[in-house]
Amino acid sequence: MTHADYRARLKGRPCYVGLDLSSTTDLTALVGVFPDAAGFDVLPEFFVPAERIAERARRDRVPYDEWARRGVLHTTPGTIIDYEYIRHTLHTWAAEFDLKTIGFDPWNATDLITRLQEQDGFTCVAVRQGFATLSAPSKALEAAILSKRLRHNGHPILRWCIGNVALETDAAGNIKPSKKDSTERIDGVVALVVAIDQMDRHHHAAAAPGYAMHVF
Repeated sequence: MTHADYRARLKGRPCYVGLDLSSTTDLTALVGVFPDAAGFDVLPEFFVPAERIAERARRDRVPYDEWARRGVLHTTPGTIIDYEYIRHTLHTWAAEFDLKTIGFDPWNATDLITRLQEQDGFTCVAVRQGFATLSAPSKALEAAILSKRLRHNGHPILRWCIGNVALETDAAGNIKPSKKDSTERIDGVVALVVAIDQMDRHHHAAAAPGYAMHVF
């Protein structure tokens, strides 16, 4: 399915967003999830500083330059990510979808979150990166992948991130994506888990009887 056709299927549907800002020089991921009775669709967007494309391709040994040419990786001018591009993307999403909440890691939050809340009127929710918060959505993501209820239309960067992810486990059996144990980028997975957390917390109570995203 073309990206345009896939995106057209999402128009007007409830959208829960996860945002992994990473650092200003690193890969930033914005992921929207769109629940239905059969699972959920995923719309990811990735951003990177334009002047670091060649360096990043050499360092990570992945085709960032090719992804940028294909339009699946957005470049922002300069050597650091311009968060206004992310803000613009969220405004585009809000006009196209029924955007509910934006989950974000408070440790890495910048004045972007303030602008999104105070100037733009978005509902932004801090999602801490500990086991207590991330275990349930991480397990839900794992279950959705195994049962083929996650649909992302073959997005190459998200697929790469999913293939890279390592899981950290505590003594109680809780899990979360581990950046320290993953040898490659997992920003898309972190943003996806945060989006699933928002979807599960805010959508489940109002969902149709056939909807079930909780781990079974």
